[in-house]
Amino acid sequence: MNDSRSEYITRLNRVLDAIHTNIDQPLTLEVLAAVAGFSPFHFHRIFKSLVGETLNEYVQRARLERAANMLLYHPGRSVLDAAFATGFSSAAVFTRAFKAHFGESPTRYRAQNSKNRKVERKQGKESWPPAGYNEDRHLPDVSLERSDFSMDVEVKNLPFYHVAYIRHITGYSKGEFNSDLNQAFQRVCAWAAARDLFGPTTLVIGIPYDNPDITPNDRCRYDACVTVPAEIREGSGEVGVMDISGGKYAVARISVSSAETRKIGETTDRMYGEWLPSSGFTVDDRPALEIYYDNPDHAPSEWITMDFCVPIVPM
Repeated sequence: MNDSRSEYITRLNRVLDAIHTNIDQPLTLEVLAAVAGFSPFHFHRIFKSLVGETLNEYVQRARLERAANMLLYHPGRSVLDAAFATGFSSAAVFTRAFKAHFGESPTRYRAQNSKNRKVERKQGKESWPPAGYNEDRHLPDVSLERSDFSMDVEVKNLPFYHVAYIRHITGYSKGEFNSDLNQAFQRVCAWAAARDLFGPTTLVIGIPYDNPDITPNDRCRYDACVTVPAEIREGSGEVGVMDISGGKYAVARISVSSAETRKIGETTDRMYGEWLPSSGFTVDDRPALEIYYDNPDHAPSEWITMDFCVPIVPM
């Protein structure tokens, strides 16, 4: 990748981070062009060329998808709360935009999708074996006292992670192997290995920023990361450097063959749909984490072992 394109990608990543961190704030062309360090006149053309959507289309979609997640995973929050929390000036403006995007009102969307999720959980609750996680415990397990729930989910305080990353913005599907993502992990790991940054505590981490049940699959964003020493402050080329915030997470160990990656999506659905409502916690606005591990009994190309970590806060 040439230096000029790398600089554009670095600036674009700053803009995407600014949008999703400040989703409830006015996100004008002028403000975001300043974040990117481009003139407003040129920035909207650059953004569309790199992302495939105009800046306004992207911001509007990001707001609506964040609101849809709130409606599904924060049942105590009203439609008005979701509207204001995602930068809409009123419930009426929000409802019109939401219906235009999703084809139904926010209230009906919440009712229909919550109902559908319950039906899917009832039909699929016997299809999963237990997902075990029994090492390095920081906090006690949360006991659900439910005979129909076999997943082992653990509440843990995770540290912050300092990582090198490559951002993938051209999509992924839930539970499906994605060769582009795999190559992004290979490239960021090669970047770290070339600088002798691997050590005994190095972790490979994925950050899925979007819910493929809500965001169009070809628009889902994902960071392929590898932890690096704190003194590494800058990346190069397509590789950036950032901190992942720590805090409280619900953690489930998932271990599946590469032929059964669909089970990853099934397990994460169960975490959100079965464990979370009974846990006393609600989802935080931080993205989920996927922390990958080698499995001594299987080749990496044959098996995937990860901790899927959902950010949570007490209700």
